[in-house]
Amino acid sequence: MNWESGFLELHHQGQVIPLMAEWLRQLSDAPDQIDHNSYQRFYDPTQLPNDLAIVEAQANDQGVEILFSDGHRHFYPLERMMIEAGLQTHPDDLPQPTPWTIDTLTPPILQWENRHDSWARHQVLDGFFKYGFALLRDTPSTEDSLLDIAQVFGPIRETNWGRLFNVRTEAVATDLAYTGLALTAHTDNPYRRSVPGIQFLHCLANDATGGESTIVDGLSICTALKQQSPAEYDVLSSLPISFRYLSKDVNDRETAPMIRLDSSGNLRQLRLSTRLDFAPAVDPETLKTFYAGRRHLARLAAEPRFVFSFKLKKGDCLMMDNHRTLHGRTAFAEDGFRFLQGCYIDHDGPESQYRTLSRHLRQTQTAQTVAA
Repeated sequence: MNWESGFLELHHQGQVIPLMAEWLRQLSDAPDQIDHNSYQRFYDPTQLPNDLAIVEAQANDQGVEILFSDGHRHFYPLERMMIEAGLQTHPDDLPQPTPWTIDTLTPPILQWENRHDSWARHQVLDGFFKYGFALLRDTPSTEDSLLDIAQVFGPIRETNWGRLFNVRTEAVATDLAYTGLALTAHTDNPYRRSVPGIQFLHCLANDATGGESTIVDGLSICTALKQQSPAEYDVLSSLPISFRYLSKDVNDRETAPMIRLDSSGNLRQLRLSTRLDFAPAVDPETLKTFYAGRRHLARLAAEPRFVFSFKLKKGDCLMMDNHRTLHGRTAFAEDGFRFLQGCYIDHDGPESQYRTLSRHLRQTQTAQTVAA
C-alpha cells in the first residue's frame, strides 16, 4: 500500500499498477454486496462516498484484505486482481483469433450427433473463435430444420429476409445469391447498423455442377494488406463508407469504415461487399488510395492461399463469423439442384455458451482431481 498516494500498488514484472479505492470497492463480491445468482450489485455504486479511501490493507501470498473508509472489509484474491487489472487472462476468456491460410488451417468440425456433449461443443466453439467458422456435419436435412440447428448456439436474428432465407435460383431474383452466378468473397448485410454477427448456411441439396463454397479469413487478408500497403490500410480503416441496399420495400444504409478496429488496433469488423459500397466525395488523393486499397483487399481475398474451397453436401451446415470471415461460391450449372437455407444469430449466444462450458468443464475437472 502506498499511503502517500492512497492507492494499492500491484507490482508485476517491473510494472506498478495503482489500484484506487473506489475501483477496488466496486469489485467486492461479498455476499452482502453482490447477488451471486445474477452477479448484480445490491447497491448503487454512484452513492458511494466521494472521499472513499483505503483505511487498512493486509497482504499475503494469496491476496490482500482491505478495510475501506465506509466500513466495508473484503479479501481480494491476487489472481482476481491480476485478471481485473488486465495482467492475466481469465480462464473462461474466448480464444484469441488465429489468422490462417490454406497451409495452416484445420477446419473445426462437429458431428451433429455429438452436439450435446459438452467437450465436443466446447472444442468446436474453440475452433470457431480461433478461425472464424466451423462445419457442422450430418445435421437434419429437412427443410426449415436450420432453425433448430442454429438455436443450439443462440436465438435467431430476424431480418427483412425473414427468420431464415432460401438460397436457390429464382426467376426474379431479389439478390444475386438467388442466381447461379459466382459470388466473390463478401460480407453479408454490411448496410445494416447492426450487421448480423454469425451466419449459418445449411445444405439441403447440392448436385449441380459447380457451386463450391468459399471461405476467406478477413483477419489474414487485412494483416497482409497492412504489411504490404500501410497507407491503403490506414484509409480503409478510417474513411467512412456508405453501404446501401435498395429494393421495392427496403432502403437500408449504414456508414462505417470498411475495416473497423478496436481500441488496441485489432480487427473488430470487416465490411467487404464491393457491389454495395459507395465512397464519400473526399479529396482525390484519399479516394485514389481508397480505391487502390479496395482493389488490393479484393485481390488478396481471391488469392488461393487465403481461400478455403469445399462443396457442401446434404446435411452439412456452415457456421461463420460474418464480422470476420468472407464467404462466396463458384458458379453452378442448371444440370442439378442446389438448395441452401440460411439464417443469422448474434455473437452473444456462442460467446456466452463458450464461457459457460469452459467454467463447467473446469469445475468438473477440479472435482475429479479432488476426488482422485
